[in-house]
Amino acid sequence: MEFKKIDENRFQCLLMEEDLEDNNITLDDFFRNDTDKIHNLLEVVMEEAARNIDVQMDGGVMSLQLAPQPDHSILLTVSSGKDDFGNMLRQVGERAAKAFTSNQDDTKGNVIKNPGEEAKAAEFTAFDKIKDIFEDMKSKGQDMEAVNPDTLYKNKAKHVSDVVTVGYAVYSFSNFDDFEDMCVVCPKIWGVSNSLYKKKDVYYLVLEKGRCSKDRYITICNVISEYGRLDSDKEARVLWIKENCEVVIETNAIGKIKKL
Repeated sequence: MEFKKIDENRFQCLLMEEDLEDNNITLDDFFRNDTDKIHNLLEVVMEEAARNIDVQMDGGVMSLQLAPQPDHSILLTVSSGKDDFGNMLRQVGERAAKAFTSNQDDTKGNVIKNPGEEAKAAEFTAFDKIKDIFEDMKSKGQDMEAVNPDTLYKNKAKHVSDVVTVGYAVYSFSNFDDFEDMCVVCPKIWGVSNSLYKKKDVYYLVLEKGRCSKDRYITICNVISEYGRLDSDKEARVLWIKENCEVVIETNAIGKIKKL
C-alpha cells in the first residue's frame, strides 16, 4: 500500500494487486456487495494510514471514492465527514452494487503518481461509477492481453489473463506441517478465495475460484497437490466442510501462512 495525505480530512491509498491478494478481496467482491471483505479491507487501510501518514479521522468517514487503474491497482480516496465509519462501511457495498445502473456524471480530480512513472491524470469516481471507468478504459484500447502465469508477477507492467470459471476444490492434509510447507512454495493467490478447516486430525483447504486465469489456477492446484490430496471439486463438498468442520483460518489462509 502507498499513501498520500491530501489534508487533515482526506488521503489517498494506492492498493496494488498484492495488497488485494493479501486481504483476499477483488473488484468482483465490490460488485457482489461483499460487505465483510470490504469492511476488513477498509479497517486495514485506516490502520495503515494512521501508521504511515498520521491520519486520525476522529469525525468518521463520510465518503470513499474508488478508481481502478490500468495496471490493475486501485486508488482509494478517503474523506472524513459527519457520518460514522461503521455507517460508511455498510454503504460501500451498496454503492458498488449500483455500478451497473448508475447514470450520473463522473467526478473528476487529482493526479496519481506511480513509482517510477510520471504523474498521470486520474479519474476519481465513487463506487456507483465503476462501470463507467471500465467502459472508458475499453474505449481507449486499454484491454490487456493474456500472459504466461509464470511471468505474471515478475512483470511490473501487469496484464489481465484470460478469466474463466473453474469452480471449487477441497484439498486434505494429514497434518498442519504439510500445509505450511505448501504455503511456502505456493504461487501468490490472486483471485482465488482460500480457507482452512479442520475435522479430527485432518486439515481441509477450500478453494473458491474468482478472477484467476485458468493456467495460473492449474499451476496453484498442481503445487497444492504435491503436499495434499484432492478431496473433491464439488460445491456440495465445500458447503459440507464449511458447515461441519472447525474454522482454522477463515480467509486468505495461504497468504497468511506465507507471511509467517
